[in-house]
Amino acid sequence: MYEKILLATDGSENAQRAADKAADFARELSSHVILVYIINTPPSQSRMVQANFDVHSLLEEDAKSDIKNTLDIFEQGGLAYTLKVAIGGDPAAEIIGIAEKEKADLIVIGSRGLGT
Repeated sequence: MYEKILLATDGSENAQRAADKAADFARELSSHVILVYIINTPPSQSRMVQANFDVHSLLEEDAKSDIKNTLDIFEQGGLAYTLKVAIGGDPAAEIIGIAEKEKADLIVIGSRGLGT
């Protein structure tokens, strides 16, 4: 039914409730979850220099810090997931783009979050 579930999260309380629901779906349906975290602003130049301009690693580091509780749900539950991070001024467009690229069957997202 739903083989791929996309969960858009920002670490907020509402996003955490959405993560709980996505984990329930994944458990019941044996689905793979694609965790999507959109960052609005790029890392500072000093951080990029320290990371040898490996922007993707910095984005993942920030995401893992901001959505640690969400990651814990999936890791402790033994649920299959992939983390996708992106920089975007329009999170909705980024989420839809990733959903289309990944051929997600279902998108789960909180009703309100920390940003747009």
